[in-house]
Amino acid sequence: MKLLVNCKDDFEAQLIEGLLSSAGIPVHKEYRGAGQIIKIYGGTGQDIDIYVPDDRLEEARQLLESGSELDDE
Repeated sequence: MKLLVNCKDDFEAQLIEGLLSSAGIPVHKEYRGAGQIIKIYGGTGQDIDIYVPDDRLEEARQLLESGSELDDE
C-alpha cells in the first residue's frame, strides 16, 4: 500500500474513501499520532492517512484531481 493523501478529519477521509471505493479502489485508513485517541474520546478522528494499492496509486490520484476540479466549478 502507498500513501495517497493525509486528511485533516474523518469527514474529508470519508469523502475520499467513498470516491475511491466507488471506483473499485481498495482503501486503508490510518490515524497519525493522537488522531485515533481523539476519535475514541471525541468521536471525530483527525490526521488520517489514506493508503491505496501500489498499482492503483496513479488512478487514485487522477480521481482526486478530477474531483477537486469539480469542486472549483
